Amino acid sequence: MREILVKDGETVQEGQVLIRMDARLSDADRSVVDNELKLKELQLRRIDAELSGLPMKRQPSESAALFFQVDAQHKARRQAYLDSLDTEKAVLAKARHDLQVAMEVEGKLKKTVPIYRDQAEGWDKLAKEGFAGKLMAMERRRLHIENEQDLRAQGYNVASLKASIAQSEKRIAQITSNYRQQLQNERIETAGQRHRLEQELDKHQHRSGLLELKAPQAGVVKDLATHTPGTVVAPGTILLTLVPQNEPLVAEVWVGNADAGFVQTNQKTRVKLAAYPFQKYGMLDGVVQQISADAQEKSNDPGSGAKPPQDAAYRAMISLSSNYLESQGRSLPLVPGMLVNAEIHLGTRSVLEYLLSPVQKVAHEAARER
Repeated sequence: MREILVKDGETVQEGQVLIRMDARLSDADRSVVDNELKLKELQLRRIDAELSGLPMKRQPSESAALFFQVDAQHKARRQAYLDSLDTEKAVLAKARHDLQVAMEVEGKLKKTVPIYRDQAEGWDKLAKEGFAGKLMAMERRRLHIENEQDLRAQGYNVASLKASIAQSEKRIAQITSNYRQQLQNERIETAGQRHRLEQELDKHQHRSGLLELKAPQAGVVKDLATHTPGTVVAPGTILLTLVPQNEPLVAEVWVGNADAGFVQTNQKTRVKLAAYPFQKYGMLDGVVQQISADAQEKSNDPGSGAKPPQDAAYRAMISLSSNYLESQGRSLPLVPGMLVNAEIHLGTRSVLEYLLSPVQKVAHEAARER
C-alpha cells in the first residue's frame, strides 16, 4: 500500500479515494502497451499514405520520435518501390528504342530485296545469252539470297523485341500489384494488432483503476488493516470496513430452535436497544425480512457445513422502521454495532393454555425410562 488516505472513524464521501496501491509495475506495463498502440496507429497511417501515394503529415498529438521513425520507413519503402519501377521502365524504354531501330532496318530490307531479286534475274538472263560472265551472275544471286535472309532474321528480331516489351510492361504492372498487395496484407495484420493492443490497454487501465480503493458510497471507515504506508498485503486481505451512512439499518438477531418453527418473514417485531433502555426510551418497530436456511453457531462461519449443536440458532434479519429512536421529543441515532433484543409476535394463546402447558408437558413425559 503506497498511500493510506483515511483514518479509523473518518467520514468519507462516495467516490473518495481511501487507499492507493503501488502502481509502478502496472504503469510501466501500461506505458509499453500504449507506445506499441501509438506505433501501430502510425503504421496504419503510413500504409494508407503509401497506398494513396501521398506524404505523411504529423498530427499534434503524435510523438515526434515515433513519427519521424515511421515517416523514414515510409520514405524508404516508397523510394525502393519507385526505384524498382524506374529500373523496369528504363528496360522498357530501351526495348522500345531497339524495336524502332529494328523496324527501320526491316523496312529498308523489304524495299531492297525486290531490287536484288530483279538484278539477279537480269544478270542470269545476260549470262545465258552470253553478254555477261557467269561469275557476275552468281554474285548477284548471292547478294539477293543474303538480303532475303537478313529480312527474315530482322523479322525474328522485331518479334523478339515486341515480346520483350510486353514482358517488361507486365513486370511493371506486377511490381505495382505486388507492392499494393503487400501493403493491403500488412494493413490487415496491423489493424488486427492494433485491436488487440486496444483491448490490452483497456485491461491495464482497468487494473490501474483497481489500484485505487474508492468508497462505493458515503460512510464511516473502520477496521483499517494497517496504518503504515508501504505495507505489503496478501491477496484477499480485507483492508478496511466501510459503514454506510443514510442507509436503512437492519437488525441481526438469533432465533432459538424452540421458536424457529413459528418465525416467518413479514412478521412484525418490537426491537429493544441496549443503548437506550426501553423503559425510558421505548422500542422500535420492525419486520422480519429474512431467516437463514440452516441453524448455526453464532461464532461459526455459516458456510462451514458442520452439524449444528443443540444450542445453535437461526440468523434472522429484521428491517427497522427508522434509523432513529424517537423519544421525549428527541431523535436518538442508531449506529451499526448496537446490541438489540427483538420480540417477535409468534401468536396468541389463552391464560388457561398458558397455565396448563407445564402440566401437559409433565404428563406427556412422565413414566419414561431409558
